Amino acid sequence: MGRFAWISLAALLCGSPAWAEAPEADPAAGRFSTFVPLSQAELYAKRMRFTAGEPMISVGIMEHQPEVVLQADGPVRVMFDEASLPKAVYAPPGTRFTFRPLSARPPELRHWVVVETAPYLALEQADETRKTWEARGYLVKTFEVGTIVALQGNVLDTRARQVAVGGYPDTRRADKEVARIFRRYGLRTFIHEELARPPEGVVGVYDDQDRLIHRATDSVYFGTVDGGLVEVRDVEHSRGYKGHGRQHRQFWGHIYVSVDRSGRLAVVNSVGAEKLLQGLVPAEIFATAPLEALKAQAVTARGEIFSKLGHRHFGEPFHLCSEQHCQVYAGAGHERPASNQAVAETRGLLAFRPREDPKDALRLVDSVYSSTCGGFSEANEAVWDDEASESLRSKLDAIGHDPALAPFEGGLNEGNVRAFLEAYPPTACARSSFVNAQKYRWRRTFTQDRLRKIGQQLGVGEVKGIEILGRGPGGRITGLRIRGSQGKKDVLRELPVRRLFGNLNSGLFVLDEERGPDGALTAVTFVGGGWGHGVGMCQMGAIGRAERGHGFRQILGHYYNGAVAERIY
Repeated sequence: MGRFAWISLAALLCGSPAWAEAPEADPAAGRFSTFVPLSQAELYAKRMRFTAGEPMISVGIMEHQPEVVLQADGPVRVMFDEASLPKAVYAPPGTRFTFRPLSARPPELRHWVVVETAPYLALEQADETRKTWEARGYLVKTFEVGTIVALQGNVLDTRARQVAVGGYPDTRRADKEVARIFRRYGLRTFIHEELARPPEGVVGVYDDQDRLIHRATDSVYFGTVDGGLVEVRDVEHSRGYKGHGRQHRQFWGHIYVSVDRSGRLAVVNSVGAEKLLQGLVPAEIFATAPLEALKAQAVTARGEIFSKLGHRHFGEPFHLCSEQHCQVYAGAGHERPASNQAVAETRGLLAFRPREDPKDALRLVDSVYSSTCGGFSEANEAVWDDEASESLRSKLDAIGHDPALAPFEGGLNEGNVRAFLEAYPPTACARSSFVNAQKYRWRRTFTQDRLRKIGQQLGVGEVKGIEILGRGPGGRITGLRIRGSQGKKDVLRELPVRRLFGNLNSGLFVLDEERGPDGALTAVTFVGGGWGHGVGMCQMGAIGRAERGHGFRQILGHYYNGAVAERIY
């Protein structure tokens, strides 16, 4: 084994000297650690764990990898099962390990079409929906999603019941059922992925000479005995985005290498929520922003963690991913003193709806945010077609009463949105010293060639015209109708529209068409404002407010419609 030492559970039980020769340092207690890593089944089960009163979050660093290379800046500890025997390998700092899948059995997944999401306590409502769909001839199942946490006398309950139909073995059939239900019942649905059986396999453990030294069952734990950093080499990030690439990254906490659904490897970082936030906050907002804006970001980012726990990634071995789908997380080394201070000073604080009675249950704000609202935030149901949230109402991003903004106080509509967009109104985000003027107001022109490709993509032929189907109260479009020589196509919701037209900055825009002498459409120009979906907190607006003396609680109260920050741990 050279520089490596290994121990097994049998050695511990039998009092073998082999254990004593490879001790695990525990500086605090001066004895062997009782640390037990998570098993493959526990990684996929996603149960909430706490260490010193702090929740531990499992973050997916990357998936579908044919090879994973790890090393650490402290004494290395690698733990796994081999041939039903728990083992541990120890090595000096800087020792490099490589992991490759040797064999794999894919998971058993079932895909259900969610026809209703009901509050957890609304059991009668869920039962009534189940009976309705059973009478229509569907196989129906009810899922409990979300989590419940009880800390310091408070109970945070994000659970809900999803009534779903189908149970299809592949996404293709589930997608067809989504379309069928919409055509027949006018109901917009989504797919819930049920993990009936997690993947299984053998992970090869290779030493720094690339020699196969162990065959681990299903997953491997990798960490240090003294809480040091683990380096994951060649982390694939920003998949599906312009910045897609690879980068060596370091992480606090514990690293797991697990067989995933593709038969390859997933890398998971299990880390305390507050340490995770130290890496998240500066990745989501300028670390040099005013402290009160950083505090507002820390509280909202913490809320995003808790609101998503148990609500996504059912078929993966982690709670949250590290990409924009959850929150961008690049690991250690990105922490900054000011953002660390913001996290520390808001430890355990989340944004909630105000309580009439201290004994009332906590209702977590869906604390979503975007970079630049363009001067007007949007209602959540206009962007995502979900139930209206009392916390996510459309708001003019004004500071006090400003006569220049008075014409827009009642909301944006077809009558005033162009004037709003063609001006540079003095909203909070416009007044931020960090604002990018080209994001606050922007223009994009699509010529005939680009429009032709879009028409082909939609199957409508040559584009003849584009019509806005509607707007939310904050001015974002709710859909476009593309008319072509071979028909028409409705593209609903702002994100599909933005993607169709080459990732537009936002859905807050008006359209200008250019036509030739024969009336043919030759170009379309989007005149828009803002960057991102515009729902919830506007980060540029938060900075603008903090620069004018607003505290983080005041900032949260504005963007989340009277929300209050309360401590749960």
